[in-house]
Amino acid sequence: MKSLIILAFLAVIFGSAKADTQNMRNCLVLPVTDTAGNALGYKVYEGIERSLKRAKWCDYKSSAELIEVFARYRDRLKDYLKDPKVLETVSIRTGAGTMVRVDLTYEVNQVKVTMDVVGENGSDIYFSEKDTLEEPGVEEIVQLLKNWLELYEATIPYDGKLLGVLGDQVTFTYPNKKKIKVGQSFRIRRFVKKSKHPLLKKVVEWDVELLARGKVFNINERQGLGLIKIYEKNVKLSPGDWVVFEEDSTAEVFEQTPYPEVKANQFGKLGFFTLFFDVSSSSVGTNTADNNKATGLTYGVSGEVEAWITRNYFISGEFGRRLGTLEEKSGSLNLDSISITSGVLKIGGGYKYLPLGFFYGPQVNLVAGYANYSYNVEESESDGFGKNSISGIYLGVNGNMPLKKGVRIFGGAQIIPFTDFDDDDGIFGSEKSSSSMVFRGGVKYQYSPLISLDAAFETQNNSVKFDSGTTTQLSYKDTILKLGGSFIF
Repeated sequence: MKSLIILAFLAVIFGSAKADTQNMRNCLVLPVTDTAGNALGYKVYEGIERSLKRAKWCDYKSSAELIEVFARYRDRLKDYLKDPKVLETVSIRTGAGTMVRVDLTYEVNQVKVTMDVVGENGSDIYFSEKDTLEEPGVEEIVQLLKNWLELYEATIPYDGKLLGVLGDQVTFTYPNKKKIKVGQSFRIRRFVKKSKHPLLKKVVEWDVELLARGKVFNINERQGLGLIKIYEKNVKLSPGDWVVFEEDSTAEVFEQTPYPEVKANQFGKLGFFTLFFDVSSSSVGTNTADNNKATGLTYGVSGEVEAWITRNYFISGEFGRRLGTLEEKSGSLNLDSISITSGVLKIGGGYKYLPLGFFYGPQVNLVAGYANYSYNVEESESDGFGKNSISGIYLGVNGNMPLKKGVRIFGGAQIIPFTDFDDDDGIFGSEKSSSSMVFRGGVKYQYSPLISLDAAFETQNNSVKFDSGTTTQLSYKDTILKLGGSFIF
C-alpha cells in the first residue's frame, strides 16, 4: 500500500516525462541510505552528485525534488529503493536511463559501502560493487564511489546514439569525454537483447547486431555529422541506434565525402550572410474619393545576416532596397506614372529550437527586434502619395527542415503589433491605426559546404488608417520573388 502511495507522489511531482530507453549516459543519484540516522548519507549524496554533474560522460538528471519525496518515507527508504516499480517510475518521470543507488552500513570502526547502477526498468543491474572502509570520512567514501563510476563508464557498450537519419547522412550524440575527429571511423550497432546473471540479476552481456560503418565529417558541441560508407545489413537505420567509434582510425578526411574540405567546427562556425536579387509586384492604394491604386514591377537587392552567439541564441539583421515605376490600376490619378523607392531595415535576435540537434532535423526560430519599412512615392497630395514609413518592434517565428539530402525548405511570418507611422511630407491626417505583416517561404540547396543557393517567395502588407483628411487609408503590398545565395562564415 505504501509503495502505491509513493508511486502516486512521484507521478504528481515529476509529471509525464519519458526516459531515454537504455541510455546509460543519462544518470541520477538516488537518496543515499545508511544505518546511522543519515549522519553521513546526505553529505555523501551531495559529493557524488557534484561529481556526476561535472562528469563528461554523464548527462545528469536533477534529483532535488526526488529527495524531498523520499524524505517523507525515511523509515522504509531502503525498501522503496529496491522496489523495481518505484525505480521504474523515477526513471520515467526524470528521464534518467540509469540510477546510482548507494547504501552505507555502519559496523564497529568501519563502513560497508555498496553501489549499484540500476537500469531504467528498475530491476536490471548494470554495475555493482561493494567494499569495507576502516573509519572513513565523507571524502574517502565519495572518492571510492567516483572510482567505481569510472569503472562503470568503461563498461557502457556504446559511445553515442543516432539522432537522425537522412539518406546516407546521420547525426549522432557523443559524450564530452570522447575526443573524436573529422575522418574518424565509427560503427552503428542495434541493441537486440541483454543477458543477465540468473541469481544476481546483473547484466553480463549485451547482444547487438552490426548495421553499418561510416566516417565523421563534422562535429560540434557533443553532436556530430557522419556519412555511412558500408551497410552491413539491409536494415534501415533509426534514431536510438548505438554509435561506437574506432580508436585506431586516423583523423584524415576521407574520400568520397560530399564536403571534403570541411574541418572540425568550421561548418556553420559563426553564422551566414544571404544576398538576394529581388523582383516584386508592388502596389500602393489610397482610399481617396477616387480610390486610387497604382501597380507595377520594382527591382532591387536585399541582404540578411545571422550570427550565432551560441548554438541556440543568435542575432540577425536585414536590409533591402527596391525601385521602379507604377501605373494607374484604378481611380483617376493626376500623374501618368509614379516612381517609387522602397526599403526595409531590421535588427533583432532570437532563440533557435533544435529538436534533433544543430546539424540535422528541423530548426524553429523565435525572433524579435526593430523593423522599419520606408516608402518614397512620387509626391501627389491629391492622389494620396508621398514619402512615409511604418516601423516598430516586430515579433516572428520561422523555421526550416530537410526535404531530402542537401535540400531544405523554410518559411515564417512576422508582425508588428504596435506600429508607428511617419508622414515625411505631411499630406495625411492623424493616424488612427496601422498594421504590418510579412509571410515567407522558400527552398535552400546546399551547393558546397560554405555556399547554398536560395529561392524565396515573400509578401509584405503594410497599411495605415487615418482619422481625417482626404485620404482615409494608405496601403502598400509587395509580392516578392527572391533569388540568391547564402555564404557561411
